[in-house]
Amino acid sequence: MARNTMNWMKLWGIVAIFLTGIALAEPSISPSYVTGKAKKLYSVIFGIVVEANGSVRSVRVARVTDPISGGVAPVDASVPPVYVDAAKKYILDKGYSPKLDNGKPVEFYTYFFYDPANPQVLITEIK
Repeated sequence: MARNTMNWMKLWGIVAIFLTGIALAEPSISPSYVTGKAKKLYSVIFGIVVEANGSVRSVRVARVTDPISGGVAPVDASVPPVYVDAAKKYILDKGYSPKLDNGKPVEFYTYFFYDPANPQVLITEIK
């Protein structure tokens, strides 16, 4: 009887470790992403302001679009915080150059792709 109890405890310990690993998983960056017909991708456009000294002042979601439509009209798609956080980290790590107008930093834009089925993955390129 004690041996059976120990086996159950080991099993639950393994399950707990697995679930903790899933819960603590870091967002990831996918430099290239192979799409399939079943996938729905969005383009998330970020507005960025970089100070003259190179520090990032602000990063915001400016618009979400459907790249398949061929237009830039916004669509009604929410982007989860885990995705926005991954994009901010990528932007900070990339080290964008400031865009200045009369010596003052101005907002410029970049975009990444978003797959609602994998919200923790920042997609920088699709194939």
